[in-house]
Amino acid sequence: MKKALFILLLAVAMVGMVSAQTINVLFWDDAYPRTLMERIPEFEKATGIKVNFEILQPPQVFTKTSVAVGKDKTDYDLVCVDEGNIPLFASLMLPYDQWGPGKIFKKVDPSTVTPAMLDVAQWDGKLIGLPINGNLYVWMTRKDLIENPKYKAEFKAQYGYDLGVPQTLQQMLDMGTYFYKNGIVSGGFGPFNGGPAGVFGEAIFMWESFGTHFIEYVNGKPKLVVDKAKAVQGMEFYKKLMAISPKGAETMAHVERQAAFCADPKGVFTQFIWPAQIASYEDPDKSLAAGKIVYSAPPSGPAGRFAVRGTWAVNIPLASKNKDAAAEFVYWWASKDIATWLVEKNTVPARTDALTNPKFAASKPWLAAIADSMKYAAARPRFNEVAQVQDIVKKYWIMGITGQMPTADAMQKIMDETQDVLKKAGY
Repeated sequence: MKKALFILLLAVAMVGMVSAQTINVLFWDDAYPRTLMERIPEFEKATGIKVNFEILQPPQVFTKTSVAVGKDKTDYDLVCVDEGNIPLFASLMLPYDQWGPGKIFKKVDPSTVTPAMLDVAQWDGKLIGLPINGNLYVWMTRKDLIENPKYKAEFKAQYGYDLGVPQTLQQMLDMGTYFYKNGIVSGGFGPFNGGPAGVFGEAIFMWESFGTHFIEYVNGKPKLVVDKAKAVQGMEFYKKLMAISPKGAETMAHVERQAAFCADPKGVFTQFIWPAQIASYEDPDKSLAAGKIVYSAPPSGPAGRFAVRGTWAVNIPLASKNKDAAAEFVYWWASKDIATWLVEKNTVPARTDALTNPKFAASKPWLAAIADSMKYAAARPRFNEVAQVQDIVKKYWIMGITGQMPTADAMQKIMDETQDVLKKAGY
């Protein structure tokens, strides 16, 4: 009896050590954090820690973090940072090995994080936060179209090979062209031409697929290493894909892509998807394509197969006065229990054991495609001035792929203005 009473008092004391606190958390806006919010009251009840959260579109998260987190003062106890911006904010964040041990929830072992994602939060030899979602390009193709006997026969007669999930970029163009030219779909391909970070991802995807890096670290400094001829080939190919894309493709972001794929009666044949958005595409109340999609790793280009990474890390600012409470929230968030529940809710955490749980194999076929894509994970360049370069790439990439200027001229502008940014930064 005395032992039970002692344990109870100890538990109450441990809760008291982290209770009566409020932490401010800055989330990015997509299905993943919005799903997590459903269970935040559970965390608050277990710990006594109140969670105030703000949720913004990714570009606004970057802006808000830039102005609200400093070396000596911060408005947030936890901030979510897109991997491309890790270098910019790394010096303002508490390294993970300095986070507390956890009082209610055990500190998460970084080895539980899928290796392709763990690299996201590494900078200058340190783990400065914890990658929190398993986010990278996964390809989606209309299953009902590639299995249609009439379409299969017609395509084979015209192109000389079998219709199916496109394994190469050329196959994707061939198949998308067949469906688009015959009026079967509204778009043979779904491009992304929205925010700067997303367009940058598309550009990196094409450049890598055609055999060139864009920026690499050389002697500890970012250096422009792009092969212009190969980069132009990638842009020219994307321009061909734009010719079979839905109406309004030149400004198409995720909302427009989803509407084209899910709400248009004809729909889109194929495009990439971030895993957190799969739930909306598979919701029969929202999507005409639910149950009609097959998922795979991205198609390969002449230089190989690449799956652009878009993972977020959660970080504790050095200036936070509630570091232990903030860490407690992350440990709860990144626990196996919550990660498994997030998978059940059709979102994708970064924990390997949740993503590879056999019980999901039949009901969530996209998990196998995500695991396959992780074999080809490709990082976007990371350096302090990446936001400036993303704006440059978006401007001229879109001008090139829409025919507003020759692709060679657009690529030269990207190279010249990027080099100028790097030079002004002192690299």
